[in-house]
Formats: sequence, C-alpha cells, structure tokens
Amino acid sequence: MIKSLEDILFNACKNKVGFYRSEYFKIWFHKEYPDMIQHHLLGSYTSIKTSDYCSIPVTHQQHQIAESDKSQFAIDNLPLMLQAMIKYIIHLENKIKELESETIQTN
Repeated sequence: MIKSLEDILFNACKNKVGFYRSEYFKIWFHKEYPDMIQHHLLGSYTSIKTSDYCSIPVTHQQHQIAESDKSQFAIDNLPLMLQAMIKYIIHLENKIKELESETIQTN
C-alpha cells in the first residue's frame, strides 16, 4: 500500500521522537491549559504514548478529529506543538532566573 506524503512525514517524525515521560511537563501543561485535553500529537506505539513534550492542548471534539486522521491532524498542528514547547522552555528559563536571583540574594 502506498502511503500518502502526510503518512510518510508523520511516521518519520514519530520514529525519531522517543518515549520521554515528564511529570513536571504534565503538571505545567494542565496548569497552562486547564480546560483542554493533553493530546500526544505523534500518537503511540502499542499503547505507549510518544514523548509528553510533543503534546498539544485540544478540546474533546478536536481529540476525536485527531483520532480519525492522525497524520493530517499532526501535520496541521505541528506549529501548535512548537508553541507549547516554546512556552514550556520560557517557563523553565524563568524558573532558572528565579533560582539565580535567589542565589545572588543569599550570597
């Protein structure tokens, strides 16, 4: 069976991501997007979700759409995944700045 370009791109990304779990990321994610569902954009392998970092916030309806056409949904939402990653990186950088500031004040 010939796969679509979307399927090829989706699988290429999925094969490189890995299975990184992060409780800290999940806690941040649910605080940042309290009314949304965490959707692992690149799916899973045999019921094991791919990296938590490759998640996007979705509504229940969007989650159903994602399950019906995984490849196209993932490609369409890669920018949203990158935005969520960048927000998390900024959050972590701010935490580092807070810690550095506390260290300077105690010295």
